[in-house]
Amino acid sequence: MTDASNPAQNRENILKQPHASLWFAERAKSEEADRPLPSPTRDLDTLKGDLDVHGYCLIADSLTKSEIAQMRLRVHEQMDAEEPLNAALPSPTGRRNTSNLLNKGKIFQTTLTNDLVNATVEHLLGEDFLLSAISCIQSIPGSLPQGLHFDQARMGLHLPTPLVANSVFMLDDFTEANGATRVVPGSHSWSAEEIERNFTPSQSALSENSTITIAAEAPAGTCLVFEGRLLHGTGKNVTRDQTRAGVFAYYCRPWVRQLENPYLSISDDVMASFPLEIRLRLGYRPWNAFGGYQGPGIQPPLDVIRPTNQIRELRPKIA
Repeated sequence: MTDASNPAQNRENILKQPHASLWFAERAKSEEADRPLPSPTRDLDTLKGDLDVHGYCLIADSLTKSEIAQMRLRVHEQMDAEEPLNAALPSPTGRRNTSNLLNKGKIFQTTLTNDLVNATVEHLLGEDFLLSAISCIQSIPGSLPQGLHFDQARMGLHLPTPLVANSVFMLDDFTEANGATRVVPGSHSWSAEEIERNFTPSQSALSENSTITIAAEAPAGTCLVFEGRLLHGTGKNVTRDQTRAGVFAYYCRPWVRQLENPYLSISDDVMASFPLEIRLRLGYRPWNAFGGYQGPGIQPPLDVIRPTNQIRELRPKIA
């Protein structure tokens, strides 16, 4: 595991990688690398600093042991039940996935109401950010690395600010061996030239972990938060018997289209059970002129899930 308290050793380990990119090697020598690589903490200033410098942070103790157990049981049950429906088939890398988790168990609401996680996402996206999608990705023994990618690639990588951010609630220990999410620290600040020099898009699974990445290792209950311009991907699970799962709550700025449409994906009775805080995070509130009710910027009634008093086709009454 990376020793976050020893930046000099971190730089030395990076430079020993046989195929490390020129950019990565140069960054390892730079003053910027004097900031230790992120390790789990609950200090908000440290978390914000890690996001600014490295593009990711690790929030300690984001789930209780009870919450971990409940989520782990729920995702295993859900994936097993969805497989006959072809809804949770293994990905090309050998991972298992299930999406739209807010419709699949009350326990997942916990991920949206974590104050410290929300504060780090707000640091990246502003206070009115929306939930874009919530899913679980399970890395099983023998699964291959995911192709490295930027979550923000379709929106623009050379922007001065992130448009999306991801939070990964670890339901198991994330380790080098069991396929922990791999990141390229600092890649969120790459220039166009650095992206072209260091990154080749791949839609397929890799055979080995990329040598410019490190594993975001941390114990179960930790939340990994990273911004949309950070190069990352799931790692290779080389274990024989360790399955590791993470719940991914993916967020966007309030004017970006969401990956999952909550108004079509979440059942009315489930939506009605949510506290107002969660419904607002799903988009039950306009932002400036966006997302208005029967007109730009108009606030919808918040005491109903699907209003039925919409103004329809009218004609003036004749006296």
